[in-house]
Amino acid sequence: MISIIIPVYNAEKYISETINSVFSQTYRNWELIIIDDGSADNSANIIKQFCKDNDKVRYYYQENSGVSVARNNGMNKAKGKYIALLDADDVWEKDNLRLKNDVLETKNDVSWVFSNMYNANETAEIVSEASKGTDKNILESILLWKREVIPGPCSNIIFKKKCFEDGISFDKELSTAADQYFTIQLASRYKGHHINEPLWRYRILSNSMSKNISVMEKDHIRVYNKAANKKLFKNFWFKQQCFSNLYWILAGSWWKDGNNKLRGMRFIILALINNPISIIRLIK
Repeated sequence: MISIIIPVYNAEKYISETINSVFSQTYRNWELIIIDDGSADNSANIIKQFCKDNDKVRYYYQENSGVSVARNNGMNKAKGKYIALLDADDVWEKDNLRLKNDVLETKNDVSWVFSNMYNANETAEIVSEASKGTDKNILESILLWKREVIPGPCSNIIFKKKCFEDGISFDKELSTAADQYFTIQLASRYKGHHINEPLWRYRILSNSMSKNISVMEKDHIRVYNKAANKKLFKNFWFKQQCFSNLYWILAGSWWKDGNNKLRGMRFIILALINNPISIIRLIK
């Protein structure tokens, strides 16, 4: 059985469509665990209607503690052999579970699986196919942050419950980078597999949490420091390159999206200190 975990916070506008995408799956052996993280809207009433009609859906309420705590809480309650993550505003294609389950059941050396994704608008209509993922050198690729490695992990990944039982969980101190650190943990310990097909839709919303650059800065620096403490960088120069790439991303975010050129310049300087050869970015 696959245990599906959906954390919910004020998602009344989208949660029905998200749940219905689970009910539409061609793979049927699943349970759905929904953790309400202190919603103040009508999310609970909507979810309880699904519970009333189907005993495969379980609803739990927790005081607002953050999405990472909600996901961990859901995984603690999971009874399945595998765990699938799904955000409350995203939508799965109907063969998502079947194709990912097939990989986990047939490839004994694989512990987690992911696919490509579609970008969708607010009404879940497909806008485009997003950057494709890869399972080549997953850990190094995530740390280098040069391309999309695992598109939207928290509506994409299915993994063996054993990974969670072995200590892989979400850091409750993280918000925008919680998924990044979760995939770093998985990639550092277990083999992943990429399905080169878009199997779900990421709904692009204007109020996305990733728009908060201050939180993004704090979170991602914390992730890279945790990775360094765990000695996940293969050598010193690789670590310098990875940190430099992170600082370039933060510089661009502050300079362009945050309209704060002074803070953007600070991260440009940090990027150059860590990897002076990266000055070619400015020349380009």
